[in-house]
Amino acid sequence: MESSFVDRLRPVLRIHFDADLGTPYWLERQRELGIKVVETIRSVEDLALLGPMDERALADRPIEDFVPRAFSGHNEYLLAETAGTLGKPKTAVHRADEFEAAFIVPFLKAAHRTGFPQGGRWLFIGPTGPHIIGRAARRCARALGAGDAFTVDFDPRWAKKLTSGSFAAQRYRNHIEEQALRILEIQNIDVLFATPAVLTGLAEKTADSKRRSIRGIHLGGMHASVEFMDRMSERFPNAAILSGYGNTLFGMIPQLSYQRDTGFDYYPHGKRLIVRLIPLREDAGEPDLTARVEYGQRGQVMVHRLDEMQLLVNVLERDTAVRIEPPGDDAAADGFTQDGLRDPRPIVSDTIKPVIGLY
Repeated sequence: MESSFVDRLRPVLRIHFDADLGTPYWLERQRELGIKVVETIRSVEDLALLGPMDERALADRPIEDFVPRAFSGHNEYLLAETAGTLGKPKTAVHRADEFEAAFIVPFLKAAHRTGFPQGGRWLFIGPTGPHIIGRAARRCARALGAGDAFTVDFDPRWAKKLTSGSFAAQRYRNHIEEQALRILEIQNIDVLFATPAVLTGLAEKTADSKRRSIRGIHLGGMHASVEFMDRMSERFPNAAILSGYGNTLFGMIPQLSYQRDTGFDYYPHGKRLIVRLIPLREDAGEPDLTARVEYGQRGQVMVHRLDEMQLLVNVLERDTAVRIEPPGDDAAADGFTQDGLRDPRPIVSDTIKPVIGLY
């Protein structure tokens, strides 16, 4: 499996580590390590030599430091920031074609495989602004023949500042729900794209006839429990539910299956994104970036993003998941060839306390 990614890895490394036209951040990292990356790193496993991704740099340094100088005059790209769940927001840049490969193509492949509805009218309820999910939602709607989507915007950073259960938090949630309910009452909505937290409230307040008219629900932004899925299946009996796991930095990993006893199974698409599950650290020591948990075991999510516009390696995510085997030959023909992630959920410990709000 590792060798199948070399044809993607090697050209990307040559771009980012070019002495004259490469990426300032990665050229600095190469000097710090005292190695010649293009000569030394011959496989995906060798990326461990670069160490864990410095996520503080992604938050504190200008975007130009992460883009190859070869693209300094290129203007067909998208800029976005993360929601800042575990600290300062981090910046990502996606070239237009790489944005499609990261967010749109995986969704479309999964949508066709899981019977997600085409056409109709979409309502997206989630963050726009500096967050990329809003742009991805509207593009996905158009790609499935639905035209532009209705939207209700919210600010996940502000929502996370509000004390859970407080009057202010409930008032903000009501503000989001009121906007969505108005659209649902007036418009003929076929597909909802929302986070589980938002959808939970809407499910209780939307008229029965409107709920039964929903043919598709796309979930994103946060973990969905079995109890949540049971409730949504009951409240939206005619809807195909498709979930996505991912973030602004690396893209979207779609759900290909769901079982009540095991949860969602997600599979990376293509070769630009490589996902590994490594053993969770039991102390504050350095993680073993070359280790992998066995199939059926839970590990921390680690991601490599092999794009020409922005290279991210050894990114340690805030989540754990269970490692599962690649899907069958039929899914492999659609580009799903890697191990899967079952039931991703946030890491919560004495030192890691993600603030979960509406997203």
